[in-house]
Amino acid sequence: MNKNNQGFMRFASELVGEEVEVITNNETFTGTLEYVGSDHLILVTRVRGRRVRLAIRIALIIALFRLFTGRSFTL
Repeated sequence: MNKNNQGFMRFASELVGEEVEVITNNETFTGTLEYVGSDHLILVTRVRGRRVRLAIRIALIIALFRLFTGRSFTL
């Protein structure tokens, strides 16, 4: 794991339980960050009105923002 990934993991881990916005190569997701693993994170969000848990590969993430404060980490 390179230094940038370690910084991202530390930043993301501090946001568990917080409302975040995750920007990937393909889409942008908002929801509550539930879990941060070594290669993915779990985001609780709503899709068509239903509560769902999304697994998002960290390799696809371009930026992670904490909503309401503007704190961010960009890869």
